[in-house]
Amino acid sequence: MVVYFIAILLTLWTIRIELVLELTMNGKILLVEDEALIVMSEVRTLERHGFEVRVVRHGEQAVEIVGSEEGVDLNLVLMDIDLGPGMDGTEAAVQILKKRDLPIVFLSSHTEPEVVEKTEGITSYGYIVKNSGDTVLIASIKMAFRLFEAKKRNKEDQ
Repeated sequence: MVVYFIAILLTLWTIRIELVLELTMNGKILLVEDEALIVMSEVRTLERHGFEVRVVRHGEQAVEIVGSEEGVDLNLVLMDIDLGPGMDGTEAAVQILKKRDLPIVFLSSHTEPEVVEKTEGITSYGYIVKNSGDTVLIASIKMAFRLFEAKKRNKEDQ
């Protein structure tokens, strides 16, 4: 009887995770990127995989959108680190997380250890090196959604 109950419980958890992934895989991503060619490439890839994409060029814009009614339906932020003059991606991520618990995946051409370590201190949903390819981008986003859901479930259980 106990084994049967555990099997049912595991099945229900699996169904819940699959439903969450299905919902988020057709979700909305905020892409924060200032390079036009990267924007075109990433948007095309993300839309081809079922995501709706909103694009902003500056960290300040990202923080504003996440904190507004316009950002209520966002499921993930894909954040460049070097956004030119003004707020950089790491600072924007810190400000966003003060407003809302949201998975942020960093997208950058920087591979220096100090840059990567700085992002790890902010959030640990992922770090993608630009031009790593569609497979890496989509797999990283899927992993971020799974990790976010697992953390959320863990908070609910406590």
